[in-house]
Amino acid sequence: MNSEHRRADDVISNSKLELLVELQVHQTELEMQNLELKEAQQQLEESRNHYADLYDYAPVGYLTLDKTGDIRAINLTGASVLGKERAFLIGKPFITCFAHIDHQAFFHYLHDIFNNPSKATLDLKVGNAKNRIRYIHLESKADDDNNMCRMIMSDISQLKEAIVINRELLSENRRLMKELFHTQEKERRALAFELHDELGQWLTAIRAENEVILNFAENNANITPSAQAIKVCTQKMHEVIHTMLHQLRPALLDALGLPNALLELKKQWCSHHQHIVLEFKLQGEFTKLGEPLNIAVFRLIQEGLNNICSHAEATWAQISLVHEPIENSPVDYLYLKIEDNGKGYDVSQPSTGLGLLGMRERVISMNGTLSIRSACNEGTEINIRLPIENSNNEETNIHSVD
Repeated sequence: MNSEHRRADDVISNSKLELLVELQVHQTELEMQNLELKEAQQQLEESRNHYADLYDYAPVGYLTLDKTGDIRAINLTGASVLGKERAFLIGKPFITCFAHIDHQAFFHYLHDIFNNPSKATLDLKVGNAKNRIRYIHLESKADDDNNMCRMIMSDISQLKEAIVINRELLSENRRLMKELFHTQEKERRALAFELHDELGQWLTAIRAENEVILNFAENNANITPSAQAIKVCTQKMHEVIHTMLHQLRPALLDALGLPNALLELKKQWCSHHQHIVLEFKLQGEFTKLGEPLNIAVFRLIQEGLNNICSHAEATWAQISLVHEPIENSPVDYLYLKIEDNGKGYDVSQPSTGLGLLGMRERVISMNGTLSIRSACNEGTEINIRLPIENSNNEETNIHSVD
């Protein structure tokens, strides 16, 4: 009997011991799990703080707005842009943050946000109580429930100011370029008159004196060859001066107008570049364009032809000039196209030559536009549009310059 009690006690003792061991193991596991949970909690806390810092101190303002335009959340950068404490802004209408704001533009923008699945943007002009004008850029998108919108806000006042300054500088630069081209043409005209009136007269006098010498020195073996050589030289000089005068100031441009000046330009150009077939197509009325526009068109065509003979390696080129008046419009346009079948080039690469740059600057100075289409082995096409005052001409003639 006693032995049975002892065995029962031993069983109970062993069970208690096993239970104690199991409890100690579970305790150890719980302590380890607790430690892991504390580490995970600490990591989550650090991550939350990290992302909270990223949110609060981002370079742009982050806001959450409801459909009425009330602020539901905002980071510190956004509060700084609005110039108020974050706690004060929560629950306040966005438009009340500014003394001056375009209410209609903002609410129209807010309506677009909740009725458009894509992002919506707006550059908004705002002002504070001191009437200091600023510009803020808003980029927003509604959440999945379409009850709130997430908004990014940034102050673009400095960017706007820089844009205004750049536009003013560009306008001033264009004005200076226009004045430069005007001065250049005046100097060319003065030089052309000087060559024609002064050098031309002296050259004519030399040729006259040379004829006298030839008449008096007939059959003189010592004098006649030299006089003949002088005659040939003066003739060459006359041809060179004539070409220079046309380059400096085409006489037909002043006397007979643009079409005849282009006829002479084609004639001279073809005589020096007989391996290139050149076609001219003129459509419209060109008698009332005015001197500045006539000169600009002539110089653009002149430079375009120079580029073709210098770089294109073409066998064919065409110049198209069209003037189509627009009815009941104070402004219409002159369209110029210069094209060739040459080797072309990659327009994405910056041009190293000054020819196209000079053409572009001249077009810009006339408030026009210039575009280029080209590719390797596919030729080049230059399209130019120049604004002109509407002359109300009803005629539209086709001129073929042959």
